[in-house]
Amino acid sequence: MSRVVAVGRFDGVHRGHQHLLTEARRCAPGLPVTAYTFPPRGPSLLTLDAKVSLLGNHADEVIVVSWEQVQNMTSAVFLRDELAGRLGAVAVAVGPDHRFGRGRTGSLATLHRLAPQLGLAVHVIEPLRLEGEVVSSRRIRDLITCGDVAQAASLLGRPVWLAGMPTPGAKLARRLGYPTVNLDPFPNLVPPRPGVYAAWAQWPGGEGKSLFYIGDRPTFPDLPSSAEIHLLAPPKGEVDGPVEVHLLKFIRPDKRFDAEGTLVQQIGHDRALAEEMLEGTPSPSRLLGEEELRSPGAGP
Repeated sequence: MSRVVAVGRFDGVHRGHQHLLTEARRCAPGLPVTAYTFPPRGPSLLTLDAKVSLLGNHADEVIVVSWEQVQNMTSAVFLRDELAGRLGAVAVAVGPDHRFGRGRTGSLATLHRLAPQLGLAVHVIEPLRLEGEVVSSRRIRDLITCGDVAQAASLLGRPVWLAGMPTPGAKLARRLGYPTVNLDPFPNLVPPRPGVYAAWAQWPGGEGKSLFYIGDRPTFPDLPSSAEIHLLAPPKGEVDGPVEVHLLKFIRPDKRFDAEGTLVQQIGHDRALAEEMLEGTPSPSRLLGEEELRSPGAGP
């Protein structure tokens, strides 16, 4: 089948990626658009299943190929055997800095030199810029680690996302009067700055506005670090997993309190702020598909 192919890691499927896929469709009208991507590797913004789900909103087809399958292909072999040969691509859409092939030795110049021999049209898409800066996964990861989830969301086109499975906790939050669901985050997701956030939480049986905390619990140094949600309204039934957490606003950094009572007062203040921040906020779209709901955290 003839198609236009866009190749990339597509980490986050942010607004820049969406722009690339939209322009690919515009440049090759009548051709289906294929997003050709790879499993997450290293700290990532999405699990594989969530990435495929989001890419499916912007491409006609999503093809996931293991890194091992292509990492030793030269740029010439990748274009000839993989894109033009196996996939039947007649056009490729890339950004001006796109690299491909073994050791990332293939460049735009390589593509322009080899593509005509293979009957491949090359469409170079200028990157999307917001406020004068290129929208990139690296920039978004940096914003998340600094706690600026609002700015990260503006680049993603959706809230910052993470997910995890409920896990037994120390019952500390219940004792403090603010019961939480402790989470074991899916591996390799970019961790946000330690602290407290206003968030939406979603699980297979329900959803709700919440406070999200991630950190080392410095007020209780004998306890391990934690990631947990406190639902602003009691859930109907048990919160089972996996739980998706959409971070909407950063409330405050993690800190040590001199007494439990002071911490309790602060949590009450955090909760009031979260209620105010989340008022009128619609429920975000869920990102996990049926496959990951059955096998949470799948994908390297």
